[in-house]
Amino acid sequence: MEGLQLVGPPEHAILSTSTALVPAPPRPAPVVHDVGGYYAKLGVPPTATRRELREAYQALDGQNSVELTRIIKTLINTEARAVYDAKPPGSTYFDAAAVETLMHQAAAQAARQNAEHGTETTVRDILETLAERTGKPILGFLASGSGEGFDDDGERDRHPSSNPSEAPAYSYLLLSSTCDDVDRLTQWQHGLARALADLGCPRFTVGFHGLSGRPFLVVKNLDTPVVFLHESQPVTEELIAAAAIAAVS
Repeated sequence: MEGLQLVGPPEHAILSTSTALVPAPPRPAPVVHDVGGYYAKLGVPPTATRRELREAYQALDGQNSVELTRIIKTLINTEARAVYDAKPPGSTYFDAAAVETLMHQAAAQAARQNAEHGTETTVRDILETLAERTGKPILGFLASGSGEGFDDDGERDRHPSSNPSEAPAYSYLLLSSTCDDVDRLTQWQHGLARALADLGCPRFTVGFHGLSGRPFLVVKNLDTPVVFLHESQPVTEELIAAAAIAAVS
């Protein structure tokens, strides 16, 4: 699964049912492959803070560059940056430029097929075929928008989260996220342990995800159900109940 990271001792990867969290040594900083060259184009390292990103953008007269403005919009937004940073080498980050390129390519391919075979293939047909072939929800991404708003999430200026002072002793999973909020993860895990026990599901795993628009995400194609909490989502009893039902349904 793209963007999925196991954090903690691998031998304890399914022990999220434990309700005891104890400090563990800090994990190493994640590797950022800079698949779109964003950091390189700003001339900063992947560990740059928002302030450093803005200073680099201003020094390069970025307000007069469509590309640099697109880059800074992504990197000062915590969620978008986490998704970008988690991209593996050789993959594509679908920003506005990548989407535009994809649409042009799909239009050209549809035109060729129609000319050669007398069909009425549309751009949507090409994208649906590509989604089926790659297993990636390309149309869903396009429908959700490209996130071009200048969305600074308002967090205090700091380096990307990579070296928390403490972490659960058991492993947990990160999906397109670098969140290390142990307190919130503990609250999420404790609530799910109660709710899932009542529903007859004694084994599960927890984690954080950084995919927009989804307060929680349940993945069932691993050894145990994984119940991801969105990295910026507060934990509520209603959300715990909804996630527990989704995990067993």
